[in-house]
Amino acid sequence: MNQAVLFIFIGAFLVILPGILFFFYRRYPFHLIYKSKTDLQEMLDGIEDPLAVITDEYIVRRTNKAYITLVSKDFSDVIGQKCFTLLRKRASPCEDCLLKKSMDSKTIQKIERAAHPCGSGAVSISFSPTRFSIDNEHSCIIEHIRDISLLEELKNNLEKKNRTLAGTMKNLKAAQQNIREELRLARLIQQSILPKQAPSVSGLKISLTYHPITDVGGDIYDFIRFSPTRLGVFVGDASGHGLAAAFVATISKMSLYNHSKSEMPVCDLLSHINNDLLNNIHTGHYLTCFWGIFDLEKNTLTFSRAGHPIPVLIKKDGSLIPLKTAGTFIGLITDTQFEHQTISFEKGDRFYIFTDGIYEVLESNNSEDTLLGYDRFVDMLIECRNYPFGKVISTIQSKLKSYTYEDDYTLIALESTANKSQG
Repeated sequence: MNQAVLFIFIGAFLVILPGILFFFYRRYPFHLIYKSKTDLQEMLDGIEDPLAVITDEYIVRRTNKAYITLVSKDFSDVIGQKCFTLLRKRASPCEDCLLKKSMDSKTIQKIERAAHPCGSGAVSISFSPTRFSIDNEHSCIIEHIRDISLLEELKNNLEKKNRTLAGTMKNLKAAQQNIREELRLARLIQQSILPKQAPSVSGLKISLTYHPITDVGGDIYDFIRFSPTRLGVFVGDASGHGLAAAFVATISKMSLYNHSKSEMPVCDLLSHINNDLLNNIHTGHYLTCFWGIFDLEKNTLTFSRAGHPIPVLIKKDGSLIPLKTAGTFIGLITDTQFEHQTISFEKGDRFYIFTDGIYEVLESNNSEDTLLGYDRFVDMLIECRNYPFGKVISTIQSKLKSYTYEDDYTLIALESTANKSQG
């Protein structure tokens, strides 16, 4: 009887067992729970930066492989341990720890820089509050550790380079200051060899303007009196700009000074200057110039030209006479020949001697960059024939206000004020 009851009980149990198992399967899907935990761990392990789930009591409850590698321990030796003991081998929480602050404020907190647990380098540590909890007793945060050693190294290298650059800039500024000072002295020297003003000569009115575009320029001019009635006028323009041109101009000026202590034929003086430049300048630089001697007793001008822009004589009636003679640049060809010529003038006639910088200018207000040019400049001079002599240069400058200068320029205006001597 007992055996029959047992069989009945076992049979009944076997009948209801599938139902019981199905109930527990639906109620407690252990294989899904296991799978979710496995998937979570795989997800954490797939993150390259060290991560750890830590309770409010600083206990590590879950980590990824990167964290295990960071603290150099086995997984079993990490879970359940205090985070400060694992990372820094301390017996109490770290002074800079923001775990509690993150939990209390429920906001992400970050340590921008901390010493690397390995002893060299640096890390940044962020604390993110989370609803994830291993049990119902403790809230947790996710600690994210990021190795910033390379960034620190790059930052240090950048700061080092910035310091080096700052030192270089300081030296450069000092060098620029020295250059500015040297240019200032060069400008003073150059200005000292140029006439400070036009000379006062009986029978001539003289007006001039000199405009270097840099601290020093390549234009030179001078007035040399051989007698009360004989005046030499020299205008030159060295090739190039800046110090090189100023150096060539200065040598030319000294040569002019040495060879004009006594009067000689105008073409011979240019030959002497040519030889001096050939003997002293070997850089390919050259000089264009005009040299003329006014005889105020006979009202004549004897002149010679070396590749220089052609000066003009504008008669009182408005007619134009170019002061043109043959002669190439000075300082390029040995034993070059310079032609000379003599012309007469009358009271009221005006002479204009200039360098090319005054007409090789671009109109600033013109989108097509229109060049003024020699011919249009000479037309301007002719238009000024009836202006009072004292206003001629200022009028020319006013007409050229809309133009952009790219070179030094010199303009000398002369007007005869005496009648030709009858003796």
